[in-house]
Amino acid sequence: MDSSHAAGQSGVMRDVVVIGGGVVGIAVAYELARAGAAVTVLERESELATECSSGNAGMVSSTHAFPIASPTALMQGLRWMWRPDSPFKLRPRTHLLPWLARFTAASTPGRADRAGALLVQLTQLGVELHAELADAGLNESLVRRGLLDAYETEAGIEAGRSEIAARHARGLTGELLSREELLEAEPALSPDLLGGAFYPDEAYCDPLLFARGLAAAATELGVRFRCGVEVLAPAKAGGRIVALETTAGRIAVDQVVLAAGVWSPPLARDIGLYLPIEGAKGYHLEVESQSGTPRLPVYMMESKVVATPLEGRLRLSGTLELDGMDTRVDPVRVGAIRRAGDHHFPAIRGAAVRNVWRGLRPCPPDGLPMIGRVEELENLLVATGHGVGGTTLAPITAQLVREIVQGLPPSVDLELMRPDRFRRLLPSRNRAANGSQAPVPA
Repeated sequence: MDSSHAAGQSGVMRDVVVIGGGVVGIAVAYELARAGAAVTVLERESELATECSSGNAGMVSSTHAFPIASPTALMQGLRWMWRPDSPFKLRPRTHLLPWLARFTAASTPGRADRAGALLVQLTQLGVELHAELADAGLNESLVRRGLLDAYETEAGIEAGRSEIAARHARGLTGELLSREELLEAEPALSPDLLGGAFYPDEAYCDPLLFARGLAAAATELGVRFRCGVEVLAPAKAGGRIVALETTAGRIAVDQVVLAAGVWSPPLARDIGLYLPIEGAKGYHLEVESQSGTPRLPVYMMESKVVATPLEGRLRLSGTLELDGMDTRVDPVRVGAIRRAGDHHFPAIRGAAVRNVWRGLRPCPPDGLPMIGRVEELENLLVATGHGVGGTTLAPITAQLVREIVQGLPPSVDLELMRPDRFRRLLPSRNRAANGSQAPVPA
């Protein structure tokens, strides 16, 4: 995150309030503070990075950065939604219909290709910035040994062959492995597997250690983290947000960055911005490390479960449930993740579960984050909707936010990620009650 030019071209940095103390909000605060801004972060929970920023697989990956909206994802979702133990679950409800309509529209080959190319660009930059942070001592848990895919079936191997070819076309490295080559690369895997793939440029980290380490560095730069402070509503005047009403009282603001994950839409709604973000519930369970646990992260392709070797434990992460804001644990989903781990890693069979986690990933229907200014409010900037890729994308998102705040040309074209790219398909209840006209559908 080179910000050596931060104070020159754009003058004095302004005071910034960041709403959200997850990994994206923390990275934004750190980067802005490096550029000279006075930054305050407001986090509704009692600690930083307690939700999806701590519970994900920790992948720092470019090769596996797929948009959730694609022809393949659409077909898989239709097939899986009828299986109670599948990697995907959808609870039908009226509120979800507009999101599903946009997801379907974004799943055409052309739109999916454009989104995929942008995600590759973003994640490659994210991986590079993670390496820079690690070299600077700010991500000591980063491990750069590569990533394995493991296939159970011939169909899986053929799908892997196609994926490698598609990734090569975008300049990404990867090679298909026979069963023998897969077991040589990772002896902890079951010999029942048919083959795999190796992606040598990939990395992973302990996501909670990364987020809190970056927060400590930000604190040293003067960032003020206020946990247990929930933003209730923004106050507007003259095309600006002038203050935030919070559980700790009214806070005057100059610049505001909305980075609150699944909590972003209701805050945006209060200022007239529509963010169609759905909470996609994911799980992980952890078991104590055994003598035969893997040294490399492994993506179990058919079951869509990721095994991540962390300090003293093996984390198994997976599933995507579109179930609103419901955070209840579904034992059927947890059981499916455990069975996938036991099938792939014989050494963990019978090992006690150390903990079970679940959380809501903020997913826009087209699978692209929402980054940029909002035209109607000159001092609001949005950085949310990172789906399952928040850990990888946090550093590049922070760089883009800093460039926008400074008035510099962004490193990545932001057009496809505009926060206001969606318009309501139906009038909101508030608008209908007030007699206001709903925006024209996109």
